[in-house]
Amino acid sequence: MLSLQNIMIMLLVLAVLLSAAKIVFDHTAYAKDTEDAIVEENDHSERPAVFNEALLYKVLHHVFPAGGVDENNTITLSGFKEVYQSIVKELVLIDLKNPLTFIRPQFPAIALYDYDFNEAPHTIPVDNKEGDKDIRLVEEDNNESVAVDNPVEQNTDDLGEEQDGIYLPGFPVIDSRENIILTLDDVVKPSSIKLEKGKPQILIYHTHGTESYKPASEGNFHSLRKEYTVIEVATIIANELTKRGYEVLHDTTYHDYPSYNGSYTRSLSTIQKILKENPSIKVVLDIHRDGYDNIDTNPQRESLIRNNQVTINNELSSKFQFVIGPETENKKAVETFAQYVKAVSDQMYPDLSKPVLLKPYGKFNQFVSDHYLLVEVGSNANTIEEAKRAGGYFADVLAEALKEITQ
Repeated sequence: MLSLQNIMIMLLVLAVLLSAAKIVFDHTAYAKDTEDAIVEENDHSERPAVFNEALLYKVLHHVFPAGGVDENNTITLSGFKEVYQSIVKELVLIDLKNPLTFIRPQFPAIALYDYDFNEAPHTIPVDNKEGDKDIRLVEEDNNESVAVDNPVEQNTDDLGEEQDGIYLPGFPVIDSRENIILTLDDVVKPSSIKLEKGKPQILIYHTHGTESYKPASEGNFHSLRKEYTVIEVATIIANELTKRGYEVLHDTTYHDYPSYNGSYTRSLSTIQKILKENPSIKVVLDIHRDGYDNIDTNPQRESLIRNNQVTINNELSSKFQFVIGPETENKKAVETFAQYVKAVSDQMYPDLSKPVLLKPYGKFNQFVSDHYLLVEVGSNANTIEEAKRAGGYFADVLAEALKEITQ
């Protein structure tokens, strides 16, 4: 646990940064306001010296070459504030836009409690001059695909998935950023299920079936070549679960092609139809992969690759993580199931599973079943072979977890 001394140091650093920013912005604002002012001869009131903006521009441009100052040596508040907020977040793990991060580092267990995410309405950006970017896939003669921009309306699930979330700590936990290895004694056992023989028991589907892994980097890692996508990984999962005696229905419908936005609305329609026709299904899996912008040129590329890999049986595998939509009506049940399966995974294959991730908003269709898992198997930092290995291990984990809760 962080000592009182460390807490005081972080608060002091934050106070210094906030004070420095206020001084910069106050002086800059004053200089702008007074630059064209006319001072009457009989005005003898004391006034502070005008801040030297040229020096400020040079300093900012030198320290923050990626943002803060435009081509005309003018401070762009949006650019500089983003850089400044990023610095604060990296230093003290606080997001100035998210009040939860002020208290979560000291009280990680608070993430386990239900928040009322509906206290304030979620704002969908509408002032994007370029329009919302929607990944559309255009099939080419070489059987590859490319992404193009298409401004369409996004729903809250689409936007919620794009936002950073918070990792749910296990119990006991000191720091929610750590991947604590859970035991079955640390988590609550989910409600039991009854699986009918000879009928579909598990549904696997894909809200984003075009999500791909290396080497299929076309379309910003969204491809129609199924052998390099989450569909191939899910095929491995389905086959392994079938070998273990489970009845699996794997739906490979594309819900993000030709349009990416609105994927959750389309996938909901598909799974509701399937569940209505197959009421014997008790477990629902939506298989995804995580993604990073510009992974090949990202300065943290090597770190991202390492953080998404684990060595099992002397082979590299990707990791996986469960994602929770906080607005789903059965959030506690879905969260309980995810934490339970993670605990089983931690005992079988330590570090294969990342901590459970709670997004800031969204339902992600998880209300259709209390035994629902939105699984991100690896990321675009992984190869398809690493993801396929993870799929096999995940199936092994899920089969064992279901065995313990099946009537």
